[in-house]
Amino acid sequence: MNVKYAEFIGLMFGDGCLSKTGRARYIYIAGHKINDLEYHTSITKNLFKELFNKDVKIEFRKDEETLFIRFSDKALFEELSEYLPIGSKYRHLTTPPIILQDKECFFAFVRGLADTDGCVVFSKQHKSYRYYPRIEITSKSKAFLIEILSQLKRYGFYGSVSHKGKENYRLEIPGNKNLDYWLSLIGFNNPTKMEKIGKYKSASGPVRIRQLDPEDQTSGDLMVNSHLLHR
Repeated sequence: MNVKYAEFIGLMFGDGCLSKTGRARYIYIAGHKINDLEYHTSITKNLFKELFNKDVKIEFRKDEETLFIRFSDKALFEELSEYLPIGSKYRHLTTPPIILQDKECFFAFVRGLADTDGCVVFSKQHKSYRYYPRIEITSKSKAFLIEILSQLKRYGFYGSVSHKGKENYRLEIPGNKNLDYWLSLIGFNNPTKMEKIGKYKSASGPVRIRQLDPEDQTSGDLMVNSHLLHR
């Protein structure tokens, strides 16, 4: 297990799944065809190539706002099934123990999860403008989110898990302190989320963000200002 592999497993926990149809074994990833296109093009495809020497194609569903990657590969399926449940995943989600053993791997895993199943929102609270940040990750598995929050608390974060809608739960990491700490330790690789944060941070100066370089996929820090995020 390394940082890149852990991030890949995190994004699979978010937007991916493993499924069986007859003798075929499928790896499947889905996302929003606009908001997630750059992310899956620059991050997901590169991770497939670097980790598994696999070239994957992004396709689009007609009359839907959905992009997807889907292919059959029995050997890769068997490898990934060591970390991911097969079929409906939400009742069986749990962070692989090997990822929990290493802080940087855990941060990379959470980054992949947040890039796909997470969002950054800014609320008004009791003011007339949106000023209060929250990082949110949603899942149908309450136990999984509690597990993630418990690990994050070990590293100095604070937050909560609450019910959201009929079958969903939400992990919330609220406040500017948490946001800055997240950006310094975990970061985002989804450009849509980075741009949103950049707009928020443009009035308060640069913030150091943990990011993977799409070209070489090596971990590093990036000083982010609004002019760097608004690409």
